[in-house]
Amino acid sequence: MQTAEVASNPQFAGTDDEQRMAAEIFQALRAMGRLFPRSAPIRGPLAALAEYYAARHTERSAEEWSAEIDRVLSMNPAVFHREESDDRVVFSTTAEGRAPTFEPEVDEAHMLKRRFQEPVPLPEQPAAFEPRRRPEVVADEVPGEPVGAVTAEAEPAAEQEPAAVAPEPTAEQEPAAVAPEPEVVSVAAEALSDEALAALDDAALADLIRRELRQDLSVANFGDLWMAEEKVPRLSRGELRRIREYLLERGEPLADDTLAQDALGASPSASDYELTRFALNFRLLREHREFEFVGTPDQRLWTTTGLPTIGTTKRKASEIGSDYRFLLDYAGQVVERAEPVAEHVLTFYEYNLGVLPYDATFASLFPPPMVPDQRAAVLVFESPQTFETFLVELRYPTANRGGYLAGFERFFSENLVPGALITIERNGNSGRYLIEYLPVSGEDRKLLYLDEKKGRYVFRPTTFYCATQENMLLTENRFPRLANQAPLEERIRRRPEEVLAVTFERIGEADGGRYMAMLDDLLAVANIERPMTAELIRDIVRSPEHPQFTEDPDVEDVFYYQPSTTD
Repeated sequence: MQTAEVASNPQFAGTDDEQRMAAEIFQALRAMGRLFPRSAPIRGPLAALAEYYAARHTERSAEEWSAEIDRVLSMNPAVFHREESDDRVVFSTTAEGRAPTFEPEVDEAHMLKRRFQEPVPLPEQPAAFEPRRRPEVVADEVPGEPVGAVTAEAEPAAEQEPAAVAPEPTAEQEPAAVAPEPEVVSVAAEALSDEALAALDDAALADLIRRELRQDLSVANFGDLWMAEEKVPRLSRGELRRIREYLLERGEPLADDTLAQDALGASPSASDYELTRFALNFRLLREHREFEFVGTPDQRLWTTTGLPTIGTTKRKASEIGSDYRFLLDYAGQVVERAEPVAEHVLTFYEYNLGVLPYDATFASLFPPPMVPDQRAAVLVFESPQTFETFLVELRYPTANRGGYLAGFERFFSENLVPGALITIERNGNSGRYLIEYLPVSGEDRKLLYLDEKKGRYVFRPTTFYCATQENMLLTENRFPRLANQAPLEERIRRRPEEVLAVTFERIGEADGGRYMAMLDDLLAVANIERPMTAELIRDIVRSPEHPQFTEDPDVEDVFYYQPSTTD
């Protein structure tokens, strides 16, 4: 028996560029309708398709792409059906790659939102547990405002159509703080049975809905706010230019409130003010060539190309991220804390570059990314002891670079020394923090510094007024052989095991052709060249891949290094 072949990859008319455009739009529509039956119409407004295409091809604006997309899709009537009403153009297709042969009407029988409204049929034999009823989407949309909520109801809703906004919890129209991500459901929504959906808890179900709706071109999203895309006001090129010029004039990242009021002239008392702010945030996310979101749920900041860099110029951001790459292996060891405060001992590397690690200690203190693909967040730090406020940039980890915070260089050099004890505390919201140290009476020591002109480490008499952790102080009495040492070459400092070997040679005690050193000393000196933790040092010493290192079987945290005789 022969079966009809499904035209999942249709052929398009036109030039190569026109065919590529039609194929890209088709793939976007098919992804949006992957919950639909293969012959069900998938509809996409031309304006939404143009916005999507402009975000991926920034050489033209959405308005300029719109006419081209209309022309190209109209050249392929076998794949795309075009309908126009009330000055609105909508194209529709099907997952099998054919234009609908009837007047397109959305078949909601198998859509996720319809299934949420239907009660789960009870099995004839009682199960071992009673499944949780599926949350029902309720629509409390105020015209012109982005709202949406998920509530758990015992009974299915009446025959009221659910709104197109996302079923996300909101609080007085403000984006809520991003909670720790629940365990991600590893299968798509269409692969889950009704019973499996019903068994999901609220957090997992909300995450599933969120991931599905972000693929829908007709839904606009910013943080935990959702709205039908066609209802979101657009920003003209002139308005985008005014926003960029205002950011450059102020010379620092600015909040969405400030941009809405000062650059767009919106009044906070206006009935559509929240809509204007939502539109600003949503539309700027599409302009990723010129604008970048660097905010948090409580402090939504935007920056643009051309603003001064936050952080040190001594070392490139990518190089610092590579130095902290090892933190990715310890990312799961998150420190649970009852209070929004963390303590830290400053290393030489951190002091010299003005950075702090985004490690397990700080993972629960600082906010996670608020929007997809967010690269960084700009935070406001205040020092009650020095009466100053400054900006710090939190760079999030990527697949091959660790995360860190930059922007402390001047504060560290004017108030602290390597080995200082600092405390960082959240100050009211996820975007503002306090940094403090314990003041002490003046103490005089000869401490290690990097003489950048000579390219050598030197000891200088220093008077400091902050409490320190003694085992992290780099004093001349403790490490005299560090004087006049040169910083390591990049090819050596890039590899932690080679930095550890050099550290043994710099400070270790010679013991029959090998060097002996204690963990505290290794930790303090290894962090001159690159960030290293006690856990990393122990793992290197104990690894069978590095037989040149061994540990004392009788004394804890005493290690040995045997140089290779072939060197």
